[in-house]
Amino acid sequence: MSNQERRTISPWSSWSKGLLAFSILVITGVVIFLTVDEQSVYISVEDAISGDYGDGDNLQIHGMVTSLKISTSGGKEIYLVDGNFSIKVDLYSLILPDTFAEDKSATFTGILRIIDDGFVLNAEKVQMGCPSKYEPVEE
Repeated sequence: MSNQERRTISPWSSWSKGLLAFSILVITGVVIFLTVDEQSVYISVEDAISGDYGDGDNLQIHGMVTSLKISTSGGKEIYLVDGNFSIKVDLYSLILPDTFAEDKSATFTGILRIIDDGFVLNAEKVQMGCPSKYEPVEE
């Protein structure tokens, strides 16, 4: 084998190795940013309707389920009550768990909407409270 037939590849320069490492870090950061869900803020019903949160905010609200209404078009809505405050919750895109019932505590996660000067939570998730944990034991 002669010297002319032999080919060698020169190693990468230090700046090109640095650029490659930086590019990998940037791409990893972008992928993580795009795949992590937006965190919801856990608040009370009173805070949700206080005006401190705007249309499109992702919230998690806890309260007592009341006034379940199911329309013929498949729409479902309830009111979530906490003390003297209530907020309408639209359950249209939500599959309700078997434990769902009126007069039970629940936590809804969803997007706050301001409609006709009123507040509506478009629910995406529900977690029912465990009544046995919160009710006093009968003797």
